[in-house]
Amino acid sequence: MSKALLIIDMQKFVTDRIQQGIAFYPEKSIENMMDVVATFRAAGQPVIHIRHQTIAAGSALHQDSPLSLPIESFEALANEPVFIKNTSSAFNSTPLLSYLQDDQLSEVTVIGAVAGFCVNSTVRTGADFGLNMTVIKDAVISFDLQSHQPGAEDIHHVTMALLGADFAQVITTTELAVN
Repeated sequence: MSKALLIIDMQKFVTDRIQQGIAFYPEKSIENMMDVVATFRAAGQPVIHIRHQTIAAGSALHQDSPLSLPIESFEALANEPVFIKNTSSAFNSTPLLSYLQDDQLSEVTVIGAVAGFCVNSTVRTGADFGLNMTVIKDAVISFDLQSHQPGAEDIHHVTMALLGADFAQVITTTELAVN
């Protein structure tokens, strides 16, 4: 087995933002993520969970905050590792790279939150380490910035274009099913 799914930061802060009315893109990104997880699990391919936690008390991502918990549909199964990070890239504050190398996993498919931040950082770092990175663009979520400019859709398109230019193969959930 050389391929693994990496689920980045699918924690309750994501659904909280949506419930607050913060614009996001793509509209069906969470449903698409759930489909991708089901596809990998059904194929018996490794699923790896990344969760972001901060040490700042009162932060939405502090370990004591309910918003730091995984969204129910993205809870890890007993055989699925969970890495807790405190940096934007999942590689910089976890033993993720060692885990992938030890399990001879050189192809990493990425879904999750948030496109312009932790997904972007993780994909670029993984590519720098020589991993074959794939991003499923309709299974990665973007949010409007607080200033609303640029918006979630623009951020998503630019991030996917930049990642696809030199760091990863960028595909859709439909293309994943074909491969």
